[in-house]
Amino acid sequence: MKGNVALRVGIVCITAIFLVSACSSGTSDSGEKANGGSEGNSGAVTLHMAKLESDPNGMMEDARQRFNEEHEDIKVEFVEMSNNASEMHDQTVTQLTAESDNLDIVNLDVVWVAEFAEAGWLKPLDDMFTEDMQSNYIARQVDAMKYDDNIWAVPWFNDLHPMWYREDLLEKYERSVPETYKEAVETAQLIQEEEGVQGFSMHWGRSEQLIVSFTEFLHAKGGNFFDEEGNVTINSPEAVEALQFMVDMVDEYEVVSPSAIGNATPDDARIPFTQGQALFHPNWGYVYSVNQADDSPVKGKTWVASNPGFEGGQKANAVGGWNFAIADHTEHADEAWDVIKWFTTFENQKTVLMGGGQVGTHLDLYEDEEVLEANRYLEEYLTVFDDASVRPTHPQYAQLSDMAQSHIHEALNGDVSPQEALDALASEIKGLND
Repeated sequence: MKGNVALRVGIVCITAIFLVSACSSGTSDSGEKANGGSEGNSGAVTLHMAKLESDPNGMMEDARQRFNEEHEDIKVEFVEMSNNASEMHDQTVTQLTAESDNLDIVNLDVVWVAEFAEAGWLKPLDDMFTEDMQSNYIARQVDAMKYDDNIWAVPWFNDLHPMWYREDLLEKYERSVPETYKEAVETAQLIQEEEGVQGFSMHWGRSEQLIVSFTEFLHAKGGNFFDEEGNVTINSPEAVEALQFMVDMVDEYEVVSPSAIGNATPDDARIPFTQGQALFHPNWGYVYSVNQADDSPVKGKTWVASNPGFEGGQKANAVGGWNFAIADHTEHADEAWDVIKWFTTFENQKTVLMGGGQVGTHLDLYEDEEVLEANRYLEEYLTVFDDASVRPTHPQYAQLSDMAQSHIHEALNGDVSPQEALDALASEIKGLND
């Protein structure tokens, strides 16, 4: 199969929600008191593992229970983090800097690797996650876990941020899936007037999700945060034009509701789309399974494509993905590795996926006939992955993102012009680099 070859050279697959929920104060999902990695009465080592709040069909909880049943010497308890990626980052940093007993296995966003490795918060996995083992996983996601000549985490599920759309409405009005943002705006204006739906449902609140979306417009315009020599280029004409178009989608074209500027999480924007109130909706892969639920008003009516581009430019779908790493302070690194290795095996990833959970990272998943038959959208995503777009890599990424969120959000609110916003951002980033 052509798609399988593409995967082996690093095309990523997607699913699952991008974010996770608020830090538990020492209590696991099962309600047991957290034990800080210590040995309980049974003699088993209890390890605390960061968990995505969104658990489609409870498959990760099911996996935890299966692991605990199969292992007498290790017990896993889940620790939930914030449903806002920026808040999750801060909560994770708080626990790692405090060397908290409540976090042994880190759930690592793809953009945190450089920062966490530089800070010394993670154990390098070179002796555990060997090159031979790495070859069993999607190459692009593995490469994203490398920094400073070390490998720091094991990819456990992949994500991408393409555009979901109402297939039935495009067919009704004989409109094609838009190739450019100009086409998308024209189609949105037509259908929202005729159907009373919103053209685009966006998560443009001040959060990491805003940077995800802005990066797509930026790259589609041919702009970037930095050039190949590392010089700051975020206030280039291309970048200003990209941000101006986002502003115009709200103010001039009126295809994005002003309420989108308050949407901080993917679900803030996803809910109206699933309820049938929007035509286009850029979001992560978890949207597919939510829309296909039996009680969904749009079941069988939505599909996915790359985000549009600009005339003469490229399309761009932001890359996500979550990964398991070992906290440097844990006293049970060997046991933590056993947990990570088990959770990311082909067998467990297939069980989770076939049960309606997240799509994993093991290459064999994408060659398994049973998996492909039950998840027909996976092959469709192969074309979407060709337009994958990566947010900037920076050892101080969290600060960079926070700066960008602030200035971009000001422009969307109309407090400053796009040029003023990005000039100010460029100046701050230069100061960060000094």
